[in-house]
Amino acid sequence: MKIAVLDKIAMGYDTPFELLDSLGEVIIYDSTAPHEVLTHVGDAEVIVLNKVKITKETLEGAKNLKLICVFATGFDNIDVATAKKAGVAVCNVPGYSTNSVAMFTVATVLSLVTHLKEYSDYVRIGKYSESSTANKITPVFHELSGMTWGIVGCGNIGKAVLKLAKAFGARVIVNKKTPSDCYECVDIDTLCMKSDIITLHCPLNDSTREIINEKRLSLMKKSVILVNEARGAVVNERDVATAIKEGKIGAFGCDVYSSEPFLKSHPYYEIKDMDNVILTPHAAWGAFEARKRCMQIICQNIISFKNGEQFNRVDIS
Repeated sequence: MKIAVLDKIAMGYDTPFELLDSLGEVIIYDSTAPHEVLTHVGDAEVIVLNKVKITKETLEGAKNLKLICVFATGFDNIDVATAKKAGVAVCNVPGYSTNSVAMFTVATVLSLVTHLKEYSDYVRIGKYSESSTANKITPVFHELSGMTWGIVGCGNIGKAVLKLAKAFGARVIVNKKTPSDCYECVDIDTLCMKSDIITLHCPLNDSTREIINEKRLSLMKKSVILVNEARGAVVNERDVATAIKEGKIGAFGCDVYSSEPFLKSHPYYEIKDMDNVILTPHAAWGAFEARKRCMQIICQNIISFKNGEQFNRVDIS
């Protein structure tokens, strides 16, 4: 079996790709530009990829292709409908990055709550050493205990964040597609109005696209901390940037964008240097342990496919 890895750089050079070696002949590409996809797929039966787009044209041209393994949970970069028609199986890796994303989410929230960046910069640029005061406690920060933390989307990651938020003593309210008695569930507008912290963990679909927009930003407290760890387009990015610039919300953290990497023309480029903004390069999923786990599950996906089993298949409805 011939296996092609299309974008090693997006998965991390220290990811254990050698785990694939026992499954077949492996060829690894650091990256694959759109015009190189069909060439790099070549006569491979299995392709492993993270962000490379697999289009109808690719699927129609890759005559030997039998299995697409996405090094991710999301698979919106794959034309799954065409793959299904072409008899090409598609597997994702659910749940591998739950702990990594939850940890990153809380780290972002804590940094914004405590103004960690401002305090660190105060020391880094030498102002602390020049000061005659032993401490500095402005800008003012508050304990999480007693705050209300709103979670939009309560799948594996949302649940993990909920557990961590409660450990800090926060009251947690949840907006999810199917309300549950296990949580304090509220509608999205109520969550926006009542929350001191809002973290987004919902999938991107027609009902969640731009779920945070100018209207809902206007419902939020001026001190609210908003963090997006879902998909870029679950917020209206221009509306969020405007809200930050105009002081309508307190702080913003984000690790995901509608276009990645975002360009200088993107609304967030104008706010990237603000003290109350933390923008990170779609890194939350990528703890080494998460990437190792992901590769191990991809190997299981390939073995299961070879054995005629349907494991983590997203092309089967």
